[in-house]
Amino acid sequence: MKKLPWTSLALLLVTYSTFGWQLYAWSESWRVWLLGAAFVLLIAFAFTTPAKILATCLDGFLKSDTTAFISMILGAFAVVAILRWLTAFAHFLLLLSASALARLDMELGAYSELQAFAVLAVVSLSGFGLGLLMDHLF
Repeated sequence: MKKLPWTSLALLLVTYSTFGWQLYAWSESWRVWLLGAAFVLLIAFAFTTPAKILATCLDGFLKSDTTAFISMILGAFAVVAILRWLTAFAHFLLLLSASALARLDMELGAYSELQAFAVLAVVSLSGFGLGLLMDHLF
């Protein structure tokens, strides 16, 4: 039995609880919560996807001048959007940082991609649900 990185997983749980709490305060629609849960799973999947798959998907993207130009335009738009909604981006960056720390600790613990995804998904979704529940109750 491998030892879980409890400190980083507790930080991940608290971070996603805060996200769930803020999302509940922002909207009481179950559709928004479902979209938030899908976003949580997407982050967990992105951090457990092997780098070879990502490199294969992005390998041919920047080979032509047209795609390079389009990516520069989209990059500039992304920078403007980040600066415009800096607080929302800071919350998103916090979610990514907590997930990256937990994934790194799990990688050092020699967890497979599937095991890491399962643990990250369960802890993240638990924190998200806990945040929704806490704001609903209090």
